[in-house]
Amino acid sequence: MASKRPPSEALAGWLAAQRWFAGKTKRIASVELIDSVPLGDAFVGVVAVRLEGGDTDRYAIPLRAGADVVDAFDDPAFCRRLLDLVARSGRAPGERGVIEAARTSGFPKDLPPDIRIRRLGGEQSNTSVAFGDALMLKQFRRLRDGVNPELEITRFLTEHTDFRNTPRLAGYLEYRDEHGTPATLAVVQALIAHARDGWEWMLGELQALYADARRGGGVPTPDEVRRMARPSLRALHRLGERTGQLHRALASDGSDPAFRPEPITADDVATWIAAVRRQLDEAVSVAGRHAVGDVPLATAELDGLRDRHKIRHHGDFHLGQTLYRAGDGGAGEGDFFIIDFEGEPVRPLAERRQKHAAVRDVAGLRRSLNYAAVSAGADGMEAWAAAWEAEARAAFVAGYRAATAGALFVPDSQSGFERAVAVFEVEKAAYEIVYEANNRPTWVEIPVRGLLTAARALGRVGAAGAA
Repeated sequence: MASKRPPSEALAGWLAAQRWFAGKTKRIASVELIDSVPLGDAFVGVVAVRLEGGDTDRYAIPLRAGADVVDAFDDPAFCRRLLDLVARSGRAPGERGVIEAARTSGFPKDLPPDIRIRRLGGEQSNTSVAFGDALMLKQFRRLRDGVNPELEITRFLTEHTDFRNTPRLAGYLEYRDEHGTPATLAVVQALIAHARDGWEWMLGELQALYADARRGGGVPTPDEVRRMARPSLRALHRLGERTGQLHRALASDGSDPAFRPEPITADDVATWIAAVRRQLDEAVSVAGRHAVGDVPLATAELDGLRDRHKIRHHGDFHLGQTLYRAGDGGAGEGDFFIIDFEGEPVRPLAERRQKHAAVRDVAGLRRSLNYAAVSAGADGMEAWAAAWEAEARAAFVAGYRAATAGALFVPDSQSGFERAVAVFEVEKAAYEIVYEANNRPTWVEIPVRGLLTAARALGRVGAAGAA
C-alpha cells in the first residue's frame, strides 16, 4: 500500500481545508499515517496529526488508493462496502489494527443491490451517507478511544425504550488499534424519510414572518407575533414535548449503570458552576474581557437542582440537531426527531458521557432560538426578532414542562427551573464564543450578545427568586 498513499504534505493541505478538521486555528506540524485498513480499491487511513504546540489528534480518513488525496466517500462503491461490512457483522484487518462491524436488530432484512447512495451535505464534524430512504451511515472523522455517546445513546433508546423520535440504530463500526482499544468509527441508523433539517425549516418560517411583518409594518405585539408565527410556535411546543419525552426515556432504566439516574450532590453543583466559570474564562481568552464582561456566579444559582436527579442528556442540543417532518401532505401537525448524540465535539469523550442536569439541553435549544432569530435576515426587523424569540422560548419551555411534570430530573419550581437554565445558557453562549472564534469568526458577535443577554437574565431571575 505504500506506493498507493498520498504524500503527507498533500494530506496535510487537504486536512486543513476540511470542515470537520478540528485544528484550524493552529498550523499542522506533521501528519503520520499510523494504520491502513484496505477496503477494495480504497482504504481507511488512521492518521496522527501533530499541531503546532504539541497537541496530537487521530483522524479516520477513507481515501482512494493513489498519490492524490481523494475522499473515498465520494465513491458509492466504497460506501456500499462499508455498509456490507455492517450487514454481515464483518471485520477488516489493517496493518496494525482492525475495523469490526456489528449489525443490530434494527438493520433492514433486505436492501436492493442497486440502492441509491448519496453523500449528505451540511455543516458537520462528521460525514454522512444515505442509502435510499432506508439507512444513513455517519462516520466520525476524529477518533477518540472509547464508546461515542452517539452509539451508546441510540443503542439504549433503540433496545431499552419506546421513544421513537430519534433514528433507530441499525449497526456500527469500531476501529481497534494494535492493543485492542476500541474507538467508534461509524454508526448506521434508520433514515427519517421526508424530513427536513430543523434549523433550515425554522429559518424558512422566520424569513416568511419577517417578510410579512415588513409588508404590514408596525410594532410587534405578543398577540400579533403569536398569530403570524403560529406554525413555528406550535412546532416549538411540540419540540419541547419531544425533548421532555427524550429525557424521560433516558432516565427510565435504573438497571444500567451508564443510564441510571443519580442524585445531584453539592459536589455536582460546585463542579458545574466551576465548569461554567472555566468556559467563561475561555471566552474571555478569545474575545476579551471588554466583550464578555464579568458574570458573577454562585452555587446558589443551582439551588433548584439540589436533591434532583442527574441523567444522560443530549449534550449539544440545538435546532440543527433536529429533523422536522410536516404532517400528511404538508398540512396538519408536524413532528420533530432528535438526532446527533455525540455531544460537543471539542470536549473529551469521558466528559460527554457524564450524567448532568437535563435542563442543560433546554438551555442549548434556547440559545439556538437566538441564533435563528438573528440569522434569518433580521436586519431592520430587530424588534420582531426579539418578540418572536421571547414567544418561541416560552412555547418550547411550556411543551417541555408539560412533558416532564413530576419528573425527578427537573426543578420543582418555575423560578428554580429558570435560574438553572439561565446558568447553562451562560455556559453555552461562552462555549459558542470559543467555537465561533475557531471556526466562523464572522459569527462570533451572535454569542457575545447572547452571553450578555443570558447574564442579565440570570441577574433578573436571581433577584426575583430572592424577593
